[in-house]
Amino acid sequence: MISISTPTSNINGNVVLSKIAGSKLMAKTARVSRAKTLDGGCYIGHSGYSDGDRTLSITGEITEAQAAILKNLIEVYTGVLISMEDGLFFGAIHSMTAEDGALKMTIYIKNKEN
Repeated sequence: MISISTPTSNINGNVVLSKIAGSKLMAKTARVSRAKTLDGGCYIGHSGYSDGDRTLSITGEITEAQAAILKNLIEVYTGVLISMEDGLFFGAIHSMTAEDGALKMTIYIKNKEN
């Protein structure tokens, strides 16, 4: 389950998506780079992990009312709150397609809220 809402009051409401089979919500990447060395080996530099590097890929079922709310969010708001299993996050909707009850959406996470 995932909830998408605005950081300020919104008369149009928020969206709670419960049927999100096939979504990628827990994918995490570290800030890691690799460089070849002259001796045939390599150097791996690890600069840590940041929630700001996360991208959520959401697919699932959606109603027409939910699609209308999400359309408003992507057109009007520069940032949204995303609540899911591993916390509350602030981010931006990058792309969204809602057709025939099917949702495909990408959200870029900026940070985890405390």
